[in-house]
Amino acid sequence: MTADEIEEYLAPMRHEYADPRSLILPALRYAQGEAGWLPPASMSAVAEATGFTEAYVESVASFYDRCYLEPVGRRVLNVCVTLSCMLRGSDEIFDHIADYLGLDGEGTTGDGMFTLQRVQCIGACDRAPCLQVDSGEQVGPLEPADATCLIDDLRDLPAPERYER
Repeated sequence: MTADEIEEYLAPMRHEYADPRSLILPALRYAQGEAGWLPPASMSAVAEATGFTEAYVESVASFYDRCYLEPVGRRVLNVCVTLSCMLRGSDEIFDHIADYLGLDGEGTTGDGMFTLQRVQCIGACDRAPCLQVDSGEQVGPLEPADATCLIDDLRDLPAPERYER
């Protein structure tokens, strides 16, 4: 991903943002779409395309848990651990999924199929405990057996595009 490609992507939307800092997140999402994560070269390209320092761009990327600063699996499972979900058992769901995937907490499976991570609110408190699949579909309320079935189903489905371009 080059700065020129990112600038071309941002050009039609620049007029929609009064503050140029607001362009950083769409640029990061676009750059992440290529590799599925944000390697240093992509972060540099975003910085160049938006006119901000690499440190500032990295500070934005590191704030959002769906901007991946390290490689992730083909499927990403984001388990909500905010208060509503925690009170309804998200810790047990997370631990069950980690055990089922053979992980010791957050991380990516050895086959590169799944990444499991804890995230803050995904906006589905009415369905607690819940998780988000691939930064898209929200699933809940969940019981451990539901999580196991979901993972088995996801193994058979093709991974979606990370972000639409």
